[in-house]
Amino acid sequence: MIIARIFPSESSSYKSLSVFFRKLDGFMKLKPLSWFAVWILMTSGTSAQQSNLDRYIYWDMSLAGVGLITLLIITIVMTFIIRKEKFSFISNDLNTNFILNHTIVGLVLFMTGWGWLNWLNGDLLISLKSFFPYLLTYLSLLFIYQIDLDSIPEKGYTPGKGLIVLSLLLVLVSVFIGIAFDDPVVSTAAAVIAPFYLIAIVFPEHKRHIERARIYPVFIAAMFVSVRLPWLLIPLGVL
Repeated sequence: MIIARIFPSESSSYKSLSVFFRKLDGFMKLKPLSWFAVWILMTSGTSAQQSNLDRYIYWDMSLAGVGLITLLIITIVMTFIIRKEKFSFISNDLNTNFILNHTIVGLVLFMTGWGWLNWLNGDLLISLKSFFPYLLTYLSLLFIYQIDLDSIPEKGYTPGKGLIVLSLLLVLVSVFIGIAFDDPVVSTAAAVIAPFYLIAIVFPEHKRHIERARIYPVFIAAMFVSVRLPWLLIPLGVL
């Protein structure tokens, strides 16, 4: 009602906004929200690789140029793949192939961030070990997105509880593995994410808890990676 009063349907401002939002519809067809996962997975690899060199490295802009160019290339490639429906973050059939596909894509993105030359020059085992807790955290969030919010009532939901419990277990394991591997980024991020899953399990009065368990963990993961790689905030801020 307020917007209708500010921009009457017969005004030129309303027509200009209509044209703008029609153009925005075209942009949304690129599925830009999927870019968050792509960016976080790739920069997680860079963060882990830098931590392998210097455990106390933070707020490092030295790789900003290469990192942003790589992010742009990866975003274009992944957008093309997703537009061709060769890959999706949501599936009606959660099976082994779906999980395996995401594991492979996640590994490729992580290794791209780590640096393929570093990987080929002897970092194979170290990078695979470092990837494991990030994979668990990623899968925990991926499972949450497989819950069909339209199929459950506003209050007193029961569908999806099993997936939420599994996500909680995965993220808790990620905390302990991250601590064991001396990776404060993934261990702390997973520890902050875990309560969102726990609340969705303990207080099932409203499906809004599931919505929060979807949205906030993405933001949390991005912020913790940005502590080491602040240049990630540039594309995040633009999007």
